[in-house]
This record gives sequence, C-alpha cells and structure tokens, in this order.
Amino acid sequence: MNMVRTMLLMVCSVLLLTLIVSCGSAAEQPAAEAPAAPAAKAAVPTAAPAAAEPEVVTASDSAPDFADYWKPPTDYYGEPVYGGHIRINYEDPLEHANSWGASTGAATRLRSATMNHIVNTSPYDNTAIIPDLAKSWDQAEDGTSITFNFHEGVKWHNGEDFTCEDARFTLETWITGNGITASAQKANFSFIDLDATECVDDLTLKASFKSPTAPGLLAFTASTAFIFNKAWFEAGGEDAMFQDVSVGTGPFTWDEGQSVGIDEQRFSKNSNYFKGGGALPYIDNLTIYGILDESTQQAQMLAHQTDWHWVRNFGQYASYVEHDQIATVIRATRGHHQLWINSGKPPFDNVKVRQAVVMGIDRSAAIAVLQEGFGSQGFIMVPGGAWNITDEQGCAVPGWCQADDMEAARAEAKAILEAEGFDFDKTYTFTVEGDAQVSSRATLVQEQLRLLGINVDFDLVETVAYRQANNEGRWGELQSGNATMPTDDVSLGMGYYHRCASDRNYITPQTECDDFLEDLLDQSLAVIDPVKRKEISDEIQLYIMNKYVIFPIYWEQEAVAFWPEVRGYFHYPGPSGPHVTWEQLWYDPAHKDDTGFSGQTSGCLLYTSDAADE
Repeated sequence: MNMVRTMLLMVCSVLLLTLIVSCGSAAEQPAAEAPAAPAAKAAVPTAAPAAAEPEVVTASDSAPDFADYWKPPTDYYGEPVYGGHIRINYEDPLEHANSWGASTGAATRLRSATMNHIVNTSPYDNTAIIPDLAKSWDQAEDGTSITFNFHEGVKWHNGEDFTCEDARFTLETWITGNGITASAQKANFSFIDLDATECVDDLTLKASFKSPTAPGLLAFTASTAFIFNKAWFEAGGEDAMFQDVSVGTGPFTWDEGQSVGIDEQRFSKNSNYFKGGGALPYIDNLTIYGILDESTQQAQMLAHQTDWHWVRNFGQYASYVEHDQIATVIRATRGHHQLWINSGKPPFDNVKVRQAVVMGIDRSAAIAVLQEGFGSQGFIMVPGGAWNITDEQGCAVPGWCQADDMEAARAEAKAILEAEGFDFDKTYTFTVEGDAQVSSRATLVQEQLRLLGINVDFDLVETVAYRQANNEGRWGELQSGNATMPTDDVSLGMGYYHRCASDRNYITPQTECDDFLEDLLDQSLAVIDPVKRKEISDEIQLYIMNKYVIFPIYWEQEAVAFWPEVRGYFHYPGPSGPHVTWEQLWYDPAHKDDTGFSGQTSGCLLYTSDAADE
C-alpha cells in the first residue's frame, strides 16, 4: 500500500475523534448535540485533517500536473459524464462581486467559478500546495522569495493571453490597494516587498518577502486571492470590482447579458480551459441563486428545482437529512461568528470591562439557538486545527471557557463592571451588518448583553457599506459579524486580524500599533522550525485572548445538501480548503431515481483512484 493510501486509511481510523475535536472539546459545554442521523449507504469522499503537529508548507522545484493531483472519485460516484446543468442556492445576497475589498461569501463563490489562483490547496491534504495558474515554483532556501512558473497557453475569457503581468499587477493591487478603497488581501500580503516583485519573463513571476517567511506560499491559497485581468481592471477600476462580471481564466464564463446585483447568476462552460488537456469542466452550465427567503429555498430544493443547497439555516437541515434521495454532508470550517469590542472607545478601553463582557456571553446557548447545535466553542485559532492551543492553556484565561453556572458567571461579570465604574444607564452603539442571518445572531448577543445590564442599540449598515466602514475603523463600541480565518496558520490568520498594517485590525482599531504583538507576528513569520513556530503561536494566541477585543462566540460547521445526479463532490479537509472546485463536478441524469442517501454523511472513503497511487 502506497504512502497516500496508507495516510488516508489512518485518517479514516481517527475520523470520529477528529470530528469530536472539530465540533467541541472538553472545555465546552454545548447546550445541544448535533441531531443524530442514520448512517448513509456510503460516505461522501472525505479527508480529515492530516497532521497532529504543524508542518511548514514548502514549495518544490516541480509540481504535479492536474491529472496527477486530482482524479474523479469513481469508487463512489462512478465514471464522469459530460454535459448537464447544476443549479445551486447559496442563501447569500448577490449584490456585488467585489472579492477583493468588501468581500462576501457570495462574491467569493461567484468569482470562484470564473477565476483562478496562483496556487491552491490539495483536495486530499490541506498542508499540501498544488498548481493552479502556476505549474511549478521555486522557493529560496532562506524563505525570502518564491518564483512561480505559469502554464503556457492560458487564455482569458476574451481570448487574450494570460501573462505574468496580470499576476504581478494583481499582487501589487492586493498590497497597495492600487486606488481601491478596500483591499481584503492587504492584510494577507502586507509583508510582501513590492519593490522586489517582478516578471522575469511573460510566464515567470518572482515574489520577494521583506524577511524569511515560512508560510509565504500558503498565503497565495487564500479563498479571495483570485488573479484578475489587468486590462479589465484598469478599464473599470473600483466600480468594476463591485458591478462588473469579470473576464477570468476559470472553468466557467459569465453568460452574455449577465450583471451583478441580481439573484440569479448564469455561467457556461469555458471550452478553452487550460486544465485537464481540454477535458474539463464536465458540466455545460452552472446557475448560482441567492434566494433569501428561507421557505422558498427549502421548497425549491425539496421540489428538485435546485440541485444543491448550501445550508446556512440549520433549521432546514433535518428535512434534507431525512430525505431518501438527498445527500447531506457537514464539516468543520474556518468560519466563526464574532463579537468585536472596540478598545478605542470608553468604557471598553478598559480591559476589565471587556473581560466582563466575554465572561457573560452564553456561547452554548448561541450554538443551540442559532446553529441547531451545529457549532463549536473554541479559542482564537480553528478548533481541531494544528495551531490551536490546548484546553488547559485556553481555560486559564478567565471567561474563555464557559462556566457551568452562567447565572453565577454573570453575577461575577456584573461585579467587575460595577467595580470599574461602568455606566449602566448609557446606551451603546452595536454595529451590525444588515444581513438577515447576521442580524438574528446579533439579536441574541444583544440579549446576552442585556442580561449583564449593558444596553445597546443596533446600527444596521448595508453589507457593502458595512465592509467599507470596517476597513476604515468606523464602527461603534461593539460589533457582531461573521468572519473567516484565511488559513489555518497563526502568522497569516492572526496577521489578518491583528497586524498594524491590516485594515481588519481589531486589537487596536486603527488607533495605535501594538509593537509587542507585531514583534511576535514577525517572529512567527521568520521562524522555519515548526516546533518553535508553535511556541510563538501559543504565545500570540494567549496574548490576544488576554486583550478581550475579539471573541468567537462560536465556530461554524458547514452543511451542503445535493441530489444524486450531482457527482464528483469531494469533502475537502476540514477545517480548511475551498468550498468546492467547480471543474471537478459532473451531472449524471442516470442517477435521477437513486435512493438510499438518507442520513448525514461525514465519513471517510478509502480513496483508491489513480491519484492515490501516484
């Protein structure tokens, strides 16, 4: 048995433990367990997080061709077929497509059908980097630069050649904003030295770092790190980022006449796609809906008017689990719902006040009410991830592990607030994104604060304006919203939220720089030894936790439901990886009448395709 197959067999044996860790720990007291479900006939192809100890992701002199790192999971789905149309509902408003700045899950997913990254993560191992636009790469031994070698013959959807200049220009825009008021990538790539970023030739890009950077390659796999056409961008500017359907290199093209801002986005197969020697993608058409009415979402899915439902409302989930034809899959994610406490505004500039707020939040109630039990408590990094601190470490920070007796915990928190002179008569501003689900989550937090005697009024802000206000530090004393850890890496994940140069810095919201934390983050980037990086990582997390400015109320689980004609879905390693890779799906009407898919699947299929034998 080869190494890859052996590894997958091992992760199958520990999958149950992994799922338990991902969904909760000994430090957590969830109010409700995830609903039990009958076992499915077979598990959707899945890989569990592979490494118990963090690994440094490094580049190689050569990377495998597409055919070597992905083969259809034929043992489960049968042989791929061509043609067909897959209809997906995301439950997110499709009001804009700016995946750079005011990015949303909907924007990212819209772009993912049409765009590519420089590199991506493997569907089988989230510590491994695989080609995308780059076919190979070379990383300097001292970690100060990476040279990417791009595929030949890659075409933009308008027929123009993709060149290094498109990638270099995109990279520059990530870092500098390039005139764009909001750049979500700036936080990910703030450590890149643009003066040393250059096109060696039309198909070779050299990216240099200011200092040795252990996770440098991993940064390019961020879900929003799409490469854009330079000419398209220069012609449209920031307006294009929000409003225009982009020219991409991806497996699908936006249909003629499509525009951003409607709740039905249609895509067609890119017949000139560079992967798979012209064999991909399999399906001809893709439609992505943003149906917001929950009853309509469910009715259309159950009536088979949509083929795939990305489930955000877990109140609907049971109807899919119980359906004999619909397959359901659930996994841990890097997404979490956070409470942000503005340390730049009194009285929340007092760390004791912030600590009291955290102590008084009933996280288990939030998971039970908002997630139907599908969620986990945790600390700063992803629960079950390689970089997470231990329960013993985290619970030593007061308030971070929920008390058994919440009534007593609130009483203690109130006593702290009174001792610090907290003004209970004042009403504080609670900034909330004007999204239905975010608002419902914020309402629960509002009630939790009320039980502490803290009164807040909502400042509801439309999604695009909300993201822009965040980037500029314009928000109230408190804020509640969804967040995603860019990667399961402390340097990139914590740098994203806490770097001085980051516009997502919530530790000192655009007021000052925390030099001590900045130094720790610098160290975590430069140290190559994974054991030493883990020690620094632990110190970073504990330092941030003791600041009490960013608090994950719960870490989310993600559920998908799909009809049996949808084939090729591979359950990416959690908690990591992209949502789905569109070129790898196919639609087979021969399975229209298949039954026996009732039950929740999250198991592991021993992968025996040729890909596992390489």
